[in-house]
Amino acid sequence: MSHNCLTIPSNSSDAAQEMPIEIFAAYPDLLTPAHISELTGFTVEYVRKLCREHKIPAVQVGGRQWFVPKPRFVEYVMGGDE
Repeated sequence: MSHNCLTIPSNSSDAAQEMPIEIFAAYPDLLTPAHISELTGFTVEYVRKLCREHKIPAVQVGGRQWFVPKPRFVEYVMGGDE
């Protein structure tokens, strides 16, 4: 799977580093599949599948709910979690 879930256009590498902070600022530090669905356009079910398959850096709590630390998801989107 490609790690380019979101395309963040920029004119410089400095702007590319700043933009994810702006995009994710309104979201909590622990993202749920619903949050990731909003950000990517993927269905919640597909996001859960990606979590189960360890394609998104997620942890499962209570055997049911998935959470993705926001900094890890930003790295993933930017292609840093290979």
